[in-house]
Amino acid sequence: MTKLFATDFDGTLYFHDEPEPIRRADLDAIDAFQRAGGLFGACTGRPVRALATQTLGVVPFDFYIALTGATLHDHDVQPIMEASIPRELARELYDHYAPYARDNTALVCAADDYWTFDSTLAAAWPISFAPSFEDLPDPAQGFGLETVTIEEAQQLADEINERYASVVCSYVNLASIDVLPAGHSKGTGLHAAARHFGATLTAGIGDSFNDLPLLEAADIAYTFNSAPEGMKEKADVLVDSVAEAIADFMAR
Repeated sequence: MTKLFATDFDGTLYFHDEPEPIRRADLDAIDAFQRAGGLFGACTGRPVRALATQTLGVVPFDFYIALTGATLHDHDVQPIMEASIPRELARELYDHYAPYARDNTALVCAADDYWTFDSTLAAAWPISFAPSFEDLPDPAQGFGLETVTIEEAQQLADEINERYASVVCSYVNLASIDVLPAGHSKGTGLHAAARHFGATLTAGIGDSFNDLPLLEAADIAYTFNSAPEGMKEKADVLVDSVAEAIADFMAR
């Protein structure tokens, strides 16, 4: 049996406000799972370069499901599957929705990385800088922004899903949205990873609403006891950590 475990990153495996953002107990559990032959990977809204750069040498991911399922990369960050959107659509999305972003946090996803046109923001965050939209590399892959409230994020996501339904889809991630090529989600990303690696049993864990497709696609779905009620209703097992979820999955 080949077991495959996919974890959301921010707020699930990585905690920005903690002295130890990735907990030692979680890293030890990941190591034990991989030593037993399991495959462990990230399933994130971030582009793969923005994630791999931060976690290189820290978390030995076997695969990366990135851009909320629009791309799949292997351990060496080599592409297995990549989806894109028309460049002119990425420009239209940015021009129309960037003014809604909190603190100038509107980002374009291109060539597997986050890009900003604000040099100050690029210096403060682990993201790339481009002087203008014309300077972005190909392919264009998505768009994202942070809002002040979850309600604002949901309103923008609903509008995008109605206005651009044939070409992109938008997911709410607490007070932010991820916009990616239509037909993709963290659930489709998990299925793609399972097919590619020949997994016979899959698990997924997440803490926010954009993780719902991951939980629905996984054979065993995990979320936290502290997660929103809508998340807990979709989970098979409630836990307090990734390490606890891995231990449960290994016992199956």
